[in-house]
Amino acid sequence: MFWLLFLPLILIGAAVVASFVFVRLSSLRITSAGVEIRNFPQAVKVIPLEQVDRFVTTETAGIFAFLRPATATLLLTDGSRVAVRVLGERDGVYGVDALNRRVATLRPTT
Repeated sequence: MFWLLFLPLILIGAAVVASFVFVRLSSLRITSAGVEIRNFPQAVKVIPLEQVDRFVTTETAGIFAFLRPATATLLLTDGSRVAVRVLGERDGVYGVDALNRRVATLRPTT
């Protein structure tokens, strides 16, 4: 009976750990061909650079918003959005502003 008091805390803790593990196993790569997003456990999604508008930060809400890892959203030129669980590339680029600068440098000039 005593363990029933701690069950909600155990479930919240498990959700926090799972959230951080999923973010850690996700990846982002920006090349001249496009933006490659892998939101673990989903398959890799490649978006051509011509369809990419910009990255924006995801706003957090709710009581446990401080526990949520930092994430972003990729806005496409057609108005659709793609969730991005990781804010950095393996090359050391980190943050929404840095990702937007990387997209701007790789985008072909017309």
